[in-house]
Amino acid sequence: MIALDGLRALADRLARLDLPAVQHAALEDAAERLDAAVRQSLSNPPGGDHATPWLRTGALRASIDHRTDADSAVVGSDDPVAVDQELGTMRVPPRPFLATTAATHAAEIARSVGAAIAEALNGALR
Repeated sequence: MIALDGLRALADRLARLDLPAVQHAALEDAAERLDAAVRQSLSNPPGGDHATPWLRTGALRASIDHRTDADSAVVGSDDPVAVDQELGTMRVPPRPFLATTAATHAAEIARSVGAAIAEALNGALR
């Protein structure tokens, strides 16, 4: 049960809550998990399923990184091979790994970020 003595008490408790920091931490956690999932999707040995890129040198997998700020998280690669694999070329069909992994984890990520913010709000009201 939450007991507050008027709107002033509610405003004081919410003012002490650093919601941007909570959101940033939740996004960082989600980005780290998605980063790991993308790297895992790039661990298929050569000769296997053609649905995702094969692990040959490990350079594409090593290029996966993430960035976060207060409002967003980005997981991707600066390796030009990533674009060719994700979108395909004139000779090679697409083997998407970023979009498919993100789509697979999207609902879980949304739930975890929402839960972290809800928990912080509930904590501020206790």
